[in-house]
Amino acid sequence: MQPLESVPAAWWELLAEGVGVALVTRLSEGADRAVSEVVRATDVPGSDSERRAGELLATRRPGRDALYGGSGLVLVEAYPSAPYVVIGGGGELGEVIARQAGLLGWEAVIVTEPAEAEKVLAARRDAACLAMLSHDPEFDVPTLRTALALGIPYVGALGSRRTTARRRDGLLAAGVAQARLETVHGPIGLDLGARTPAETALAICAEMLAVLGGRDARGVRDSEESLRG
Repeated sequence: MQPLESVPAAWWELLAEGVGVALVTRLSEGADRAVSEVVRATDVPGSDSERRAGELLATRRPGRDALYGGSGLVLVEAYPSAPYVVIGGGGELGEVIARQAGLLGWEAVIVTEPAEAEKVLAARRDAACLAMLSHDPEFDVPTLRTALALGIPYVGALGSRRTTARRRDGLLAAGVAQARLETVHGPIGLDLGARTPAETALAICAEMLAVLGGRDARGVRDSEESLRG
């Protein structure tokens, strides 16, 4: 326990906003004084305790840990943000993905312009999951490039293998490194045999959950079966 006044006001503000954040509290050697600082998921760690905070936030599950340093005990409390699904392009599938995300307690937003997508991704880059549904080269390639540059935790794109190849060529031409392209889940979704929009939305959200949780689940991009669309 510690006095409320020792907790930075930013802690309560960021929790209210749903931003992934951790509270790092350093106790004095005599355990009679506590000093707390806020660590966001996007912060560059400058100490072992901040690095541990980042690790806990990356698990996407609330967690606590204690570390012993030269000056005493350090407590880390992490509250990751829920996935924030950014859907590139509207239509029936986009709406169904948004509803599926809602069932999981996730937020979702549909974007249709590169500038709009960039603004949303930058604001929630610690939790954003991009599901690119649009096949418009003027929208999908710039938005995918932005997501990769920001280090968005999950980037996926719907489409046939031909469309996927076209996007890869466009991203390479835009200067995206080959190694970064390998992180794109395209074709998007887990290999569940989905056919309907509802089933496809389930496969996409399931892949997001698996990737964010560090699970090795088989995606459609690893399947050798032919695809529709």
